[in-house]
Amino acid sequence: MILFSFFTLVILLSTVKYKKISKYNNILYFCIFVFIFVTYCVFSAHSCSSIHFLPKRELNIYFFTGNFYNWLMTSFFNFKLNLDVSADFVNYLSNLSPEYFLNQSSIPMEVKMFYDTSIYNDKIYLYFGITPIILFYAPFYLITHFFLSDQIVFAVLSILIFVLQLLIFKKILLCLIQSDILKKDITEYFTVTSLIILSLCNAIPLTYIDISVHSIAVLTSIFCQLVAIYFCLLLQDGCTKIKMFIIGLFLSLAVGSRPSSVILLILFFILMVSMFNIKKYYKQYMCFFIPVIIYGTILAVYNYLRFNSVFDFGFLYQFSPTHEKTLVRDLGHSFPDYIKYVCLNIFSLPRFSSITPLCLFNRYEPMIGGMIACPIIFFLLFIKSFYSKAFGKNKYICFLFSIMLITSLMYLLTDSYIGSNARYVAEYLFLILIPSIVSFYFFVENTNNIKLQKILNFLFLTLVFFSLYVNINLMNCIFLLSKEGII
Repeated sequence: MILFSFFTLVILLSTVKYKKISKYNNILYFCIFVFIFVTYCVFSAHSCSSIHFLPKRELNIYFFTGNFYNWLMTSFFNFKLNLDVSADFVNYLSNLSPEYFLNQSSIPMEVKMFYDTSIYNDKIYLYFGITPIILFYAPFYLITHFFLSDQIVFAVLSILIFVLQLLIFKKILLCLIQSDILKKDITEYFTVTSLIILSLCNAIPLTYIDISVHSIAVLTSIFCQLVAIYFCLLLQDGCTKIKMFIIGLFLSLAVGSRPSSVILLILFFILMVSMFNIKKYYKQYMCFFIPVIIYGTILAVYNYLRFNSVFDFGFLYQFSPTHEKTLVRDLGHSFPDYIKYVCLNIFSLPRFSSITPLCLFNRYEPMIGGMIACPIIFFLLFIKSFYSKAFGKNKYICFLFSIMLITSLMYLLTDSYIGSNARYVAEYLFLILIPSIVSFYFFVENTNNIKLQKILNFLFLTLVFFSLYVNINLMNCIFLLSKEGII
């Protein structure tokens, strides 16, 4: 467990308060950044679904739904909206009987690879949004004439998400310090421990088992939402046209990757209306709505041309096992399953393995609940105490935290409607990590009981070590099992 030992050592070194050690904090930060970036790249290149890491001139489709964005991009260049699949094979998939899906182990990969695509009017469409093509695949291909691999996109998105979370965390801390809600220097809060929580304990590394169109859509949506959140924070320094335009643009792009992101778009608009008078800032609001209307129109036309409805993303036409179709169309019949999936997405424990002593957990798709992946979210129990004092000094941050928490809850409930999955955990967890850390700092700082402060600090550090241990073990599981061809 080299990674775990390294990060544990760095955390322990960062807690030392001697002057001779403190001046090396920048070196510790640099080492953390380098190791995190290398970790992302190594696990991305060795995912079980990886065929190649470097860009290729040839289009190479692999299981499951790998490189589908490049495939769809080539269809766009040929003025088609569907994947280029022969009519005979589409007809074959459409006529498969429900009994055919009862034994999943006997179904060939050629059939399974089209799970979660949409079949409509004898054509196969990609159910997932087109934002990743616009942001990554198409620009890279047009410039280089090479097909960008899913693995590189995954690594880049992971790094961007990590950096954006740090920027947001730093900006929030500065706002709270300026508002006299937190009283210490920012270096007391912006620590090595925080860096590790926001990079390795956010459930995103666990999605590396399945580098495919599914996870890329989720990570792209998370990236776009974080950009919008960061610029929403910058509005406190002045509500300008460019900031409002960027917020509207990236919220729209998030919806174009994951339709459920419309929740955050609506809540952000409510926040801005409550904080910035429309009559005074009407030009800024126009800049916000321009990208929303343009990209929304593009998505509506895209949906209509495929499914004859501006609101239909192809959800009801998914090609998937009978059980999944039943789950989609009859929630009442599956309500016990729904509750089970909610609990799994929060509390699911990893399964033990005896394949190798270095790989403690095993599952086809390593899955743990958000409370296990990052148990410091337990400190959200202190959020009420934070609100009671902070609301009178900085309503904006309080409203922003509320939006992040409400959106996270909505994602959890919406995704659990389908099932439990590591990417579903990542989709709600990234929104509540920063409020959790801030709630902990605030509560400890405002507690006069010195003994309780020491207990909470010890508990916080223990939970971080536990989270780091579990996540690195699961990432190691992904790496080792994929190398042995087991997953």
